[in-house]
Amino acid sequence: MNSDDILAHARRCAPAESCGFVVRTQEGERYLPCVNISAAPEDYFRMAPEDWLRAETQG
Repeated sequence: MNSDDILAHARRCAPAESCGFVVRTQEGERYLPCVNISAAPEDYFRMAPEDWLRAETQG
């Protein structure tokens, strides 16, 4: 994982807020992009419950 992954995700989501997790695994740190399910995604972010669960199980 590097900051380029996070920046690329933010650019793909723009102008909406991007969100994701950086998780630590046995292989190192990994970025998990998440879906912003906010009703106003250009102003706020809200992570999908499935993304929280995926982050919990992977890191």
